[in-house]
Amino acid sequence: MAMPQYNALPTAGQPLAFDSRSLDNLKHQVTREGGPKSEQQKEVARQFEALFLQMMIKRMREATARDGMFDSDQTRLAQSMADEQLALELASPGIGLAQAILQQIRANQGGAPDAALDTAPLLAPEVNNSRLPGLTSRLGVDTSQGPNVRGDVAAMIDRLSRGGRPAEAEPVKPPSGAPSHVVDFVNRMAEPARRAANASGVPARLILGQAALESGWGRREILHSDGRPSYNVFGIKATGGWTGKVAEVVTTEYVDGKPQKMVQAFRAYGSYEEAFSDYARLIGNSPRYERVTQARNEVEAAWRIQQAGYATDPNYADKLIGVMGQFGGSV
Repeated sequence: MAMPQYNALPTAGQPLAFDSRSLDNLKHQVTREGGPKSEQQKEVARQFEALFLQMMIKRMREATARDGMFDSDQTRLAQSMADEQLALELASPGIGLAQAILQQIRANQGGAPDAALDTAPLLAPEVNNSRLPGLTSRLGVDTSQGPNVRGDVAAMIDRLSRGGRPAEAEPVKPPSGAPSHVVDFVNRMAEPARRAANASGVPARLILGQAALESGWGRREILHSDGRPSYNVFGIKATGGWTGKVAEVVTTEYVDGKPQKMVQAFRAYGSYEEAFSDYARLIGNSPRYERVTQARNEVEAAWRIQQAGYATDPNYADKLIGVMGQFGGSV
């Protein structure tokens, strides 16, 4: 059995984990008249990102907690202190949360946002790629916890970027500077997506995002052999006792993580409205997708729908979150 491993002591000049008095000082700087200077704002955001990471690490450890021969109050205390320090180390390069917090601080004080913050992606690439999966390995916990953690981080960043407003507080807008076919797609599909959301309990942004992702913003729709539209913008296969019309096309499926071309039969409809209604029935009434309808927001729902096996693409949730991030406002 391996002995517990702890992180090295902090480097010179780096505060030791979380000093509650320091956090109180940071809160005072945010709320005082005039607010903090730019560098102080960045430090406030970094400290709170570290606090969130510490809570995330605690949750990951609790999810795979095991008592060992050498466990004791002393080893658990040492591990807790080491985890606090690890959170500060991770917050130094950042995962994108500090950026969203900084935007919110400046918005609350009526200041103009930095151009760099406006154009930078809200979810840092490390969240989707190496940092959080690497974190699970470093902590020695089950890496299957990774997608849920990334979903939680993305959801918090998404909510902060909207100033804490609910995700469906504004009308949907096409992506800024989008081509005409994208604008037309969003304008045409937004209302059916809202109706499907009301019928299924699935966030409308997720529904519209899936339609955009699966159909290439309407440019890769599934067609019949004679070129007629199938109106199937969700890539729903003709399985599960489907007795309606079908359209057979060559598609890419992932088998053991590798893409393969194969002919598949897909459901065909008489209109887009029928397609959205069928999607609402499929997702809203199936026990397989129950956790999708229970998701707190569209970002968590994206991870849930990938975990439920909606698509074979291992990067499906990341792609779907990327599409949803392009929408202005909310559906």
